Amino acid sequence: MSYRTIPTKLAKELLDILESRQLIPYYQPVVSFVDQRILGYECLIRGPAESRLHYPFALFHAATKCGRLLELETICYDHAVQYFQQLQLAGKLFFNLSFSSLLQSAFQSQSLLKVLQHYHFPPDQLVIEVGEKFRPEQIALIKDLLKSYRLLGCQTALNDLGAGYSDLRLWSELRPNYVKIDNYFTQNLQADLGKKEFVRSLRDIAMRLNCQMIAEGVETEIDFKELWALGVHLGQGDYFASPLANPPAQLPQDLFLDPQQRPYPDYSFQRSKTIACLIVEVPFIRSTEVVEQVADLFHANPEIHSIPVLNNMHAAIGIVRRHSFIDLFLTRYGRELHGRKPISGFMDTDHLILDINLSLEEASQQLTANLKLMPNQDFILGDRGRYCGIGRVMDLLAKITELQIRNARYANPLTLLPGNVPIYEYLDSLLRQRRPFTVCYCDLDHFKPFNDVYGYSKGDLVIQTVAKILVTHTSPQTDFVGHVGGDDFILVMQSSDWQDRCTAMLTEFETVVPSFYNKEDCAQGGIRSLDRIGQETFFPLLSLSIGAVTPDLDGCQSYHDIAAMASEAKHLAKTRVGNSLFIDRRTVPNYQNRAALLTPQ
Repeated sequence: MSYRTIPTKLAKELLDILESRQLIPYYQPVVSFVDQRILGYECLIRGPAESRLHYPFALFHAATKCGRLLELETICYDHAVQYFQQLQLAGKLFFNLSFSSLLQSAFQSQSLLKVLQHYHFPPDQLVIEVGEKFRPEQIALIKDLLKSYRLLGCQTALNDLGAGYSDLRLWSELRPNYVKIDNYFTQNLQADLGKKEFVRSLRDIAMRLNCQMIAEGVETEIDFKELWALGVHLGQGDYFASPLANPPAQLPQDLFLDPQQRPYPDYSFQRSKTIACLIVEVPFIRSTEVVEQVADLFHANPEIHSIPVLNNMHAAIGIVRRHSFIDLFLTRYGRELHGRKPISGFMDTDHLILDINLSLEEASQQLTANLKLMPNQDFILGDRGRYCGIGRVMDLLAKITELQIRNARYANPLTLLPGNVPIYEYLDSLLRQRRPFTVCYCDLDHFKPFNDVYGYSKGDLVIQTVAKILVTHTSPQTDFVGHVGGDDFILVMQSSDWQDRCTAMLTEFETVVPSFYNKEDCAQGGIRSLDRIGQETFFPLLSLSIGAVTPDLDGCQSYHDIAAMASEAKHLAKTRVGNSLFIDRRTVPNYQNRAALLTPQ
C-alpha cells in the first residue's frame, strides 16, 4: 500500500479516521411526490467536521489513492445500517457501493446479510446503488452480483443516469428497481425544452421497464413542479431536505402541491405521426472517398452539419460531423497529413439510426437511450436498414412540442384530460393496429341535483376528483383516460387487470363522496332537490357507474361502433343502485344505435 500519491499528513489523517471509525452517516430523504411522504433515505458519509476529509469527494479520493477504499466502504456500510436503526428511521435505506468493493468478499451477499442480521435490519429495506460507469465486459459480472442481492430480498438502484451522456445499455441489462436521473436533467427544466423531452422519455422507458425513477438534485419549488407535471413522482434534493446526521421523519406539507392544484400526468395521446416527417435530404458519400473531398463538400454546403457515409448496399455505416471534422482538418498540417486518406478512418461509427416508421414518442425514447447525441446534432433515418436521409434532434423536439400543443387544444379545460377528438383518434388507431382493448364509460349518478344544491364550483371539484381517481388507478403504460365532457369519462384499458382497477376506482370514490356534503345531508344519505319535471325528490349520495365492453376487432368498423356499445353499457350500469361496474358481454354493436356518439348524457 502506497501513500505517495497524496500528502503524508493527509494520508495519516485518513488512517486515523479509519482506525477510530470516525465516520458520520448523513441521510437525505428520498421523497414520494404523490404520497407526500418520505420513501426512504440515501446515506452520504462524512468525515470529522474539522477534518480536511469531511466532505465525501476528498474522503473517498484519499481512500482510493491510499488503497483503503474497501476498508472505508466497509465501515460506511456498517455505520449506515447501525445509525439508521438507532435513529429509528422508516422506509428504504439507499447505499452507494463502488464497483471495486462489489467484487470483494466483504460485500458478497452473505457477508452483507450478516451485517443486516447483526442490526436486525430487514433486507427488503436496503437498496444497493451502483454507478453507471462500467466497461461493457463488466456488465455481466455486475448483473450476477446484483442478482445475488435480490435473492436476499434487497433492491437495487442505478445512480446518476445520464452523467457523461453515456447510453442506457446498463439500465437495460441490470433492470434495477430504481433509476436516479443525474441532476443536470432535473434542474432549470422550465427554461430548457430539450431537458424536458429527455426527462419525459426517460420516464416512459422507466414505466415500460417497471422501474421507479428518482430525480436527484431537486433544489427549487419550480423544478419540483416541473418534474411533477412531467410524471416524475420520486425525488431528492435540498428543496425537501439537505443531508443531515439527524434527518426529519416527516416533511412540511407546504413543500408539496395542494391536492386541488396538482397538475395531471402528461398524456401524449396522439401517436399517429411517424418520424418520416423529419427526413432531410443531404449529400452522402461512400467510405472510399478521401478526406479532402469531404472538406470540399462541407465548403460547398455551409448549411449542412453532417454527411452520412454509405456502403454499396445503400446502408449507413457512419456519419461525418462538421464540427469534429473541421477541428481535425484545420489543425496544423491537417490537410497535408490526412487529405488523401479514406474518410472511413475519420467517420463516427457510433451513430444513431432510427427507422422512419417509429412514432415521434418512440423516436424520442430511442434518442434518449443514446445520450451521447446532443440537441444540435443529427441522426440517420432509414427504412428496414436502407438509408433515407438525416433527422435533426431539434426538429424532433419541435414536432413533439407541436404535438403537445395540438393535444392541449383538444384537452378538457377542467381536467386537462384528452377530449373527444383524441378519444376518437385513439380508438380508431387501436382498431387499425388490431390491438385488443376494453372501453369503460364512467358516469356520475345524481350529479345534476348535486350541482343544483351545492353549486357549480363544488360540482367542478367533484369532476376533478373523479378524474384524479381514474388517472391514479390506470396504468400510464397501457391505459388511456379521456374526458368526454360534463361528468362523463372514457377509459380505454389494455391492462390485464382492468376489472380490479375499476373496482379500486369505485371503492375510492365511495370513500371520498361524504366529503362533498354537509353533515346533515351525509346523515340522511342524500339531498332533496327538484327532478327533471320540477317535482321535489330525494336523491341519494353521488355514486359512480362504469359500463365496460370489449369490442370484437373484426366486428367494429370505427369509433362510432365502439361509442354505441360503450353508451349502451353505461346505461345498463346506471340501472343498478350505487357504485357499480357493469360488464357487457356483447362484442359488436346494436346497429339500430350505431349513430350514437360519445357525447355527455
